[in-house]
Amino acid sequence: MSRYSDYFSFESIRDRNGEVICYHVTLIGTIETDGTATMRTDMGANQDQKMAFGRVTIHGLDKKIRVLLNETNSRIYSHTTDIDGISTDVISYTAKDWRADEAYEYEVGDRVLLEGRAYIRNASNRNPERLPELSITVTGLFRLSKARKKRFVSMNEGLIPQE
Repeated sequence: MSRYSDYFSFESIRDRNGEVICYHVTLIGTIETDGTATMRTDMGANQDQKMAFGRVTIHGLDKKIRVLLNETNSRIYSHTTDIDGISTDVISYTAKDWRADEAYEYEVGDRVLLEGRAYIRNASNRNPERLPELSITVTGLFRLSKARKKRFVSMNEGLIPQE
């Protein structure tokens, strides 16, 4: 049993003809070292909008994620499996305007819930053989828990009294 309680689900939004318009994704994961958000403030037509770009890490849910990737013929930022067979998936996300401010405040170790639309970014100009990357444009984001701070450890904790 995994020590992580991560979550990933998606649903397809279809039009009247049954064609998929978009995918709505909900996930719970952890912000890890390479996932802290970076902020750009020169976005939009007037160069006055903000966007945060980050990554969230999800453990042990690769089968659910693979279903979405197979349907969209895309990939995520990274996928690894450790020696115990637990998979680790890193998914990119973007947040705009006030959501960007919230995403920028997330720290390493924070548990977050993200929901939004899945978008496919085509990188064929850089590497034509590589599949396009699936990322999430956030419509809702919540910090479920803050990163644990290290407890103060006394310098004298390991001392043994003399006899």
